[in-house]
Amino acid sequence: MSIGARRRQRAVVKVGSSSLTDGAGVLSVAKMERLVKQIAELQREGCWHIVLVSSGAIAAGLGKLGWQRARISMPEKQAAAAVGQTALMEEYERLFAREGLHVGQLLLTRADVEDRKRFVHIRNTVQALLRHEIVPIINENDTVAVEEIRFGDNDSLAGLAALVSEADKLVLLTDIDGLYTANPRTHPEATRIDEVVEITDEIERLAGGVGSAVGTGGMRTKMTAAKAAVQAGVEVVIASAQTPDVLRRALSGEPVGTRFLPAAQPVSLRKSWLMHAPKPEGALTIDAGAVHALLTGGGSLLVPGIVSVTGDFQEGAVILLQSVKGDPVGKGITSFSARDLDDLLARRRSGEDLHNVHEVVHRNDMVLVMEANAR
Repeated sequence: MSIGARRRQRAVVKVGSSSLTDGAGVLSVAKMERLVKQIAELQREGCWHIVLVSSGAIAAGLGKLGWQRARISMPEKQAAAAVGQTALMEEYERLFAREGLHVGQLLLTRADVEDRKRFVHIRNTVQALLRHEIVPIINENDTVAVEEIRFGDNDSLAGLAALVSEADKLVLLTDIDGLYTANPRTHPEATRIDEVVEITDEIERLAGGVGSAVGTGGMRTKMTAAKAAVQAGVEVVIASAQTPDVLRRALSGEPVGTRFLPAAQPVSLRKSWLMHAPKPEGALTIDAGAVHALLTGGGSLLVPGIVSVTGDFQEGAVILLQSVKGDPVGKGITSFSARDLDDLLARRRSGEDLHNVHEVVHRNDMVLVMEANAR
């Protein structure tokens, strides 16, 4: 597709470690080849651009080094990722080159997508790669990520990648063919759920448990990713990587795996980022009147509605908005630092009229829980 041509649909495809390795946890070239062929065919047909979120770096490194996952420290796991990431990308580059496609690698940490400027830079890079028919391959930067900045699993990363790339669909490929009414490995009578209209508490409870021995995620993390994506208007499919022609079938709407329908009234990309990407640096407790005004009036948060300030943050920080009972109301970007807000609250308690002070959190820089849960 030439630059300036009509936008193709975009899909983020996440493939887990278990879908890229053999029974011994070693990288399987045959499995990678099947995935690459499907992506290349879809790209050549001109209807889809694919962003690939690929696990497998640590597993590939462990296999290459002959290390056992259960017996290594975190630094050794990061060393394995450094070795495995090279092997993984070399194999992807070779396989995609056979299909006439270039690849571009993006190694990310949570800190990269929590920062709004970096988020936009990542988005611009992904869009430039897609315009030039280059397949973006995204993975967590395991070699530098520590607990505070880890995604922890590539399902969460894939959900945010769907926001970054402004995707139409998110396909999570795994070693099980969808969401079941119970764990099919331990409950033979369990049945697959073909379509989810709304991710309710009951649906989320069905997603308990962990993944395979070579992965870090499970159905629970996939549900978290699906929830973030559908709120932003992205359709999600969880399916088995071993299903024949699974990508084409998932993207064409065939009944494969479990399909999660997008929200009827999705929140904007900016508000989706605000709800799911950055961790709050503090909190503002607001009174019942302010809660009512925000939920029903669509206004901004002003100083008179603030009861207390928690945390030490600067202006421009993402903060949690909560009721006096501690219930979350939403998240927003504050125009004041915590120190400035404490000073303003002290001045208000002394009787000063602060109604002329500008918004603490502007409505355009705020997302409410009710918006994120709306369908």
